[in-house]
Amino acid sequence: MLLKVAWRNIWRNRSRSGVVIASVAVGLFAGMFMMAFFEGVIKQEINSAVETQLSHIQIHNPFFIDDKDINFAIANGQQIVDSLKKDSAVKGASARVITTGMVSSSTTAAGIEIHGIVPSDEKNVSNISQNIIEGSYFGDGKKNEIVIGKKLAEKLGVKLHNKIVLTFQAKTGELTAGSFRIGGIFKTTNSTFDESTAFTQFDDLAQILGTADGVHEIAIMLKDGGQADAVNVQLKKQRPTLLVQTWKEISPEMAIITGTFDQVMYIIIGIILLALMFGIINTMLMAVLERQREFGVLMAIGMNKRLVFSMIVLETVMLTIAGLPIGVLLVISTTGYFGKHGIDLSAFAKGLSQFGLGNMIYPELQSSMFTPVIAMTAITAIVAAIYPAIKALQFSPATAIHKI
Repeated sequence: MLLKVAWRNIWRNRSRSGVVIASVAVGLFAGMFMMAFFEGVIKQEINSAVETQLSHIQIHNPFFIDDKDINFAIANGQQIVDSLKKDSAVKGASARVITTGMVSSSTTAAGIEIHGIVPSDEKNVSNISQNIIEGSYFGDGKKNEIVIGKKLAEKLGVKLHNKIVLTFQAKTGELTAGSFRIGGIFKTTNSTFDESTAFTQFDDLAQILGTADGVHEIAIMLKDGGQADAVNVQLKKQRPTLLVQTWKEISPEMAIITGTFDQVMYIIIGIILLALMFGIINTMLMAVLERQREFGVLMAIGMNKRLVFSMIVLETVMLTIAGLPIGVLLVISTTGYFGKHGIDLSAFAKGLSQFGLGNMIYPELQSSMFTPVIAMTAITAIVAAIYPAIKALQFSPATAIHKI
């Protein structure tokens, strides 16, 4: 009986009920869409870092990682790469020779990190080959060819096919230099990486360094990135003398971002729902004050305060239940659209590339988001009904009946 009365009551004033339903739907939509948006931001940042520079797993000589001394190479590095390529869990493995030095043009110079790579192998562990905007990715196969980032090219004032000079310390400890011709220019979502990293062919850099076939870094890309921790443990057991790290260990700040994301999002959603709660309180309190005579009559004919309280809370629950599916459908459709087409932020945030982000953000809705956010929204609405319900209990039947 109480359920039937409460259902009829909420439709006596359709406008007011519509406001509460819309508030619940918009509150749920705002919370979940914000989570989906920032989930897309985090995923894009991580994927960009992994696919551009980190890969899923890297292997080093334990002493190389401290100051990148070229004398600390991986023992039998090429054989390790060959064995990794045969692993069913591995998508690709690439050997790199790495050094730091200066790059000079006719106008200026800059400090960079130089990666000597095997182009065919590197394609399987990084997306540099896919981000070439001018020239080619070692397509000509010419000796002493180099691929640099657009940001670095602008800084040096050079163009495609121009010559630049790399200066660095050879294995003997002496400074050495080599002239390279720009064969390709790339542009990634990370402008800092584009400005500080250049790629040459493995043999070209190794010959100048004097490191022969020594390998400083092995980058591994897995078929399933979610297996990185398990594969990492296995490789550590197989190569106990080497430093084997996942991208989370190489870049702990990225791992911190993913670890704290949920906590921060729930705090933000809590703030949104707090605003929603005050909106519902305001609407329901107005409804209660307008129905003073009704509550007075109900209490005068014998309805106890507990039932009056329950009826008001039940009305709010019904309005919440009506608003929740609308909010869910709204967020699913909106996230589905923008997840496919993206949200272009180029007009508002031109510096995103400094943080490894592109201008297009693709929101991603996780199924695990629904239960906690829906529960939080429902609890917020119910809590918001308590004060108006208590207010109704303060009406005196005699006074309420003569109020109008």
